[in-house]
Amino acid sequence: MVQRRIWEDEIPEWLNILNRLNEVNAEDADIHFIKDIEEDYKEILIVDEAKKFVYYWSGKRKLKTNRKGSWKLGWKNWLNKALRQKKYYERSKEEPRKNSISSEYKRSKEYLEEFKRKKAERDRRRYQDD
Repeated sequence: MVQRRIWEDEIPEWLNILNRLNEVNAEDADIHFIKDIEEDYKEILIVDEAKKFVYYWSGKRKLKTNRKGSWKLGWKNWLNKALRQKKYYERSKEEPRKNSISSEYKRSKEYLEEFKRKKAERDRRRYQDD
């Protein structure tokens, strides 16, 4: 009788999705790997990222797996990139920092008048030389 793994009854959905790829073998993923993924990447939707990962690598591209279980590194890199993108996107939606120059200026009337004055000065100089 073959001994069953502890997590065999509870394979996460994202691992089932990843298992669609030829290069991925769900048996390589142990309980520690699964827990690490689910704890480290709580901020992103892992199932959605798994679908994107499979879609990206299922075409003509081939996931480079020279060693057994190396797909796990590619999967972690994919999740790290998704996490960085999520943080960057959220940061870009925030208001500018309070001590930055842009928060002080915000296209005030004085700024716009100064800008128009400088542009008119440049244009006058440019066309006087002709």
